[in-house]
Amino acid sequence: MTHVSSVRSPLRRIIALFAVGALALSLSVTLTLTSAKHASALCLASKFAGTWRSSDDRLSRIDVWSGEDCGLYARAWSTCRNDSTRDCSWDSRSKKLQDTPDRNFRFFSYNWSNADEVLQLTLKSASNLSAFDHIDYTSGKKVSFTVSMTKDR
Repeated sequence: MTHVSSVRSPLRRIIALFAVGALALSLSVTLTLTSAKHASALCLASKFAGTWRSSDDRLSRIDVWSGEDCGLYARAWSTCRNDSTRDCSWDSRSKKLQDTPDRNFRFFSYNWSNADEVLQLTLKSASNLSAFDHIDYTSGKKVSFTVSMTKDR
């Protein structure tokens, strides 16, 4: 009998080892999925995210969303010159909003062939945003304006 029990003992150890490994793997997967779900919820929690609109043709809309890296991305739009019922994107690529110590303030920029443009976004409330646009032309001319924007519902 001792011979049979000594054969079962290593088998029991191997089975127990596999069971503990499977349990640890299952717990690891559960924690990873829960953490990823929590992280994605934090990404979506930004007050900046959404579509912001104004009545100013120069900056008629700004779209802001969370990227896969949890960073905020934006795209600026103006009223189209040839069709005032539509908005035209400033660029086909999105721009990453730069973090600042002030959680209600973010900015992003465009570099054109004849100018550098910076948009500074300041949250006034959950549904109101102020967009300050500053343009430095290569000719030396500088243009700045501020637009009040309202969040789409």
